[in-house]
Amino acid sequence: MIFSAMMAFLFVRGLDEQLILGSSAQVWVTKTDDSVSGAQVARAIAAFSDDHKVAVARELPDVKHPDSRRHLYLAAGDPNSDAASWLNDGYPAFSSHITTDVHPIEEIGQRDPRGFYYVFGAPEAADALVTELADLGLGASVQYPLAYSELAQYFAGDELLWSFWVIALAAVTMTGASVLLNAKAYGVLRLQGKSLIGLLARDLKQLAAFWSLAAGTVAAAVLVLLGLYNGLAWLGLFALVTVCLAGVLILLVLAAHAAAVALTFKVGVLRALKGELPARAAFVSTYLVRVPAVLLALGFAMDVTLASQHLTAREDNQENYAQAGDAVTIRLNGSWGGDSRPVVKQVGSWLRRADAAGEIIVAGRHDLQNLSSNARLPQGEILIVNETFLANQPVSDPKGHRYSPAPDNARVTDSATVRLIIPESLASHASNIRKTIPDVFGRMDPEVRRHLKIETSQAKSGQQVFGYNSGDRSPNVAYSPDDDRSLVRDPVLVVVPNGSHILTNDAYTTIATQDGIVFPDPDDVLAPLADNTYGLQAYVAAVNPVGQNAALLLSEAVSSFRLLLFNLIASVAVLLITGVGVCIIHSRKHAQAVFAQHINGWKFTATHRFILVVEGLLAAFLAWWVPVQVWRQNQDLAELSSQGIPAPSPPAQITTLDISAIAVLVVVEFGTVLLALRVFHRRIVKEGAAEA
Repeated sequence: MIFSAMMAFLFVRGLDEQLILGSSAQVWVTKTDDSVSGAQVARAIAAFSDDHKVAVARELPDVKHPDSRRHLYLAAGDPNSDAASWLNDGYPAFSSHITTDVHPIEEIGQRDPRGFYYVFGAPEAADALVTELADLGLGASVQYPLAYSELAQYFAGDELLWSFWVIALAAVTMTGASVLLNAKAYGVLRLQGKSLIGLLARDLKQLAAFWSLAAGTVAAAVLVLLGLYNGLAWLGLFALVTVCLAGVLILLVLAAHAAAVALTFKVGVLRALKGELPARAAFVSTYLVRVPAVLLALGFAMDVTLASQHLTAREDNQENYAQAGDAVTIRLNGSWGGDSRPVVKQVGSWLRRADAAGEIIVAGRHDLQNLSSNARLPQGEILIVNETFLANQPVSDPKGHRYSPAPDNARVTDSATVRLIIPESLASHASNIRKTIPDVFGRMDPEVRRHLKIETSQAKSGQQVFGYNSGDRSPNVAYSPDDDRSLVRDPVLVVVPNGSHILTNDAYTTIATQDGIVFPDPDDVLAPLADNTYGLQAYVAAVNPVGQNAALLLSEAVSSFRLLLFNLIASVAVLLITGVGVCIIHSRKHAQAVFAQHINGWKFTATHRFILVVEGLLAAFLAWWVPVQVWRQNQDLAELSSQGIPAPSPPAQITTLDISAIAVLVVVEFGTVLLALRVFHRRIVKEGAAEA
């Protein structure tokens, strides 16, 4: 019940940060024929809301703080509805990580109508709203993000699901163990004539009082904590999710309890009075839990070590982002309806003008190995940068002299000359890299491509260049999105003159979507947004502070690490419980044989060889599974490379941390069983000697 409440809290908080809660449907407007203005659309929505008695709200991110603040422009419709009260009382936020400001829809002004609209009320009103918008020349579709099917799909891809199954496994394990440890008591009750149904009814009756007390205590504590955290906002939704999660766990626990009690009936009453268990069935049942626990523990251990490396890298790079100061990137509106031509024309041309004026830093990324299918290039990254990048980030030649940006009088925007700076470590590939450079820029104008000149020089090996983002949005298939590649080691630099037509409008826009267009001075983007210069409000949704984005990714990395660590601890707990359970079953089944073999001089290892062999095999599996998988993966990558096919990922490596984690798991898995066997062995010998 405690875990269900914790999980429901994380789940509902995540929903609140992604969506506006309480809506019955979401309408996504992606097309417009520009026949009506934003103000006309707002008035039409207000009239629609009044006519249909439903609330309709437009969501917009905050221009300066898109990850921590959002704006809701609301047409109330029914003044007695919950959504209508938000205009006076504010949005009842469940999460404290994001602020939602609610405004009357009339205050939205001349904003582009494309985007997300929430409908609060009858779901069929969303279809009517789509029809109304179509009459205004807007193309829209209806979505139901809070429907059960959508929530299940959202939950299925979340790390919380793994936590749920680990806790379910732990609950089932502890329930089965608690029943089997009371085998003698069940034997006495069977001797008194209790049936299986009678025993289950007795157990449930005894547990009912404790469960009622536990449920009341948990509920009271949760209400107090939620009251302090968010004033009991969305308590009904939170309670529903909690009850559903707890209900599933309770059903699993009840099934495990019934199965374990039924298992005790597999032994005769007289043998049950001695605490004996049905060894074969109990062993099979225990290992059906123990083997998945081993797999989960191994998987989570590797995930924890990897997550710790990602977390450490992000923490180490915070200083670089601090040095970036107030620099921002832009966040583009994604509601284009699949037609990117208008945004490429407007945004791309604006970025070119800003580049020519020295207002932006260009830091685009490409994967070196995937640039060409003909040339066999090593793994690495290409940074497409402008002269302003070199002015802000130090890059040295082999003699230690820093590369300087071209003088202002040499920055000719129609120049067709680029500088290619290759690290010494890649000097042998210089010719092949040079041939692939025209492909880096995509669909260049044929005339520009024909006159393109490339000046090649070298950079000192071992340099790390700050890329202004972690590379999580760049099209580098050889890297995980979780990798923090803020510092790029030995990149190939392609330096393009500021504002040159070598970079097309499409290239500027693409790099912007990857957080590769940086404005050192936020006013250079906020000013044209405020007065809607070049019609930017339709396409640029917000600015994203570079440092704030890095801090957000660090926070997500911390949360992910904590959740994985929790899963690892829970799975190790299951390993401990099942290990002791195996020893209990073995000792109770073979108590007489163990005592007889002991007084006849048998060694401990010979007496318990079956358990030790089985656990030894599990330990060997734990020790060798990851190294074998890494070896096989690297063999596959080597085979791809030999065929000239770019590797989809870097060669896998086993770190010292990985080896340490595996070693600890082996010790826990085998050591627990060995220690428990020692304890039960001594008890059997002691009790046998006393009876003799």
